[in-house]
Amino acid sequence: MTSTVVFDITQAGYKSYTFPAFGLIFVAIGAVILFFHFINKRKTPPGSKTKLSGKRPWFFYFYFGFSCIWTITSFHSTYSDYRDLRTAYEHGQCKLAEGRVENFKIAPREKRKSDESFDVGNAHFYYANHNVSAGFNTSSIVGGPMKEGLYVRIHHCGNDIARLEIVDDVKPKN
Repeated sequence: MTSTVVFDITQAGYKSYTFPAFGLIFVAIGAVILFFHFINKRKTPPGSKTKLSGKRPWFFYFYFGFSCIWTITSFHSTYSDYRDLRTAYEHGQCKLAEGRVENFKIAPREKRKSDESFDVGNAHFYYANHNVSAGFNTSSIVGGPMKEGLYVRIHHCGNDIARLEIVDDVKPKN
């Protein structure tokens, strides 16, 4: 039996980097606000007030600090998920589900936030494009390969798909 590898975590790499990278925008905004706050504070004569040196400079520190903490936490969380799934796959700790895709439910176009789901043997899988995930999560609505009756081989840890292969020699059920 020949197969086509659709997703392999060892080849895909850390694909969730955009989620924490988004936080860098707010870190940069906070840094610029703090920079101008300090510049205005140094140029303003004692006792006078400007827009950036008002009574609430704590907000600037809070905004910058929260942005930094959110970015670091989201990076740690998403990278840990990727590292753990990749390590589990590389050390053979993932389970194997092989067989035909059954009970395939596509996310309706009007409900793009819905999950796509299917069963292979006794394993149930669900995912969506909008979910930040280390594993496979490409819905068929945006070009993903899954469909009813397709013969697949899936290496997974829980619901996270570390490797997805479509077996070419087996014809889909009609």
